[in-house]
Amino acid sequence: MATALASPVASETKNERELDYYYREYHQELCRYTVSKFGLSYSEAEDLVQEAFARMAPQLQTGEIEHVRAFLYRSVHNATIDILRKGQVRESYAQSVQGDPDRDQDSRSPERVASGRQFLGLISRALWNMPHKRRRLLLMNRVDGLSYAEIARREGLSATVVKKHVAKALAGCQEALRAHGGE
Repeated sequence: MATALASPVASETKNERELDYYYREYHQELCRYTVSKFGLSYSEAEDLVQEAFARMAPQLQTGEIEHVRAFLYRSVHNATIDILRKGQVRESYAQSVQGDPDRDQDSRSPERVASGRQFLGLISRALWNMPHKRRRLLLMNRVDGLSYAEIARREGLSATVVKKHVAKALAGCQEALRAHGGE
């Protein structure tokens, strides 16, 4: 019985040693890759590389990874693309807010505020009334800025299925607005 208890500790130590080895072996290389390919700062690259190692750790224990270096490069690449897309969405939104003169505090009438709140309430109810999966896929596409292919990869679905769910979610939102006299 003492042998059975010692075995998991030994395997944890082996996995920790393996992870430590890969970290020392690839950390700098992955940081340089991220900085040179995507133009990020070194500290941003370190954060993304750390995230890749965190993703790898549980899979390393199960032995699911055949090519560790390739896995790490793909993880860092995907995490970087996600960060850049989110930044683009934020930048696009910031530019649209700056370019919209109707967003000034002085031009907000009580009617516009009430109409906006009503609109948000309708959309919120429409979102919460749809199936969880459909709502999640819509938000990943429209809020997080992820492509159908990226969502499909993350969720283990086909891009066509994701596209259909997003289309149905948008149709549900439009229907909710039409039902209450909106467009």
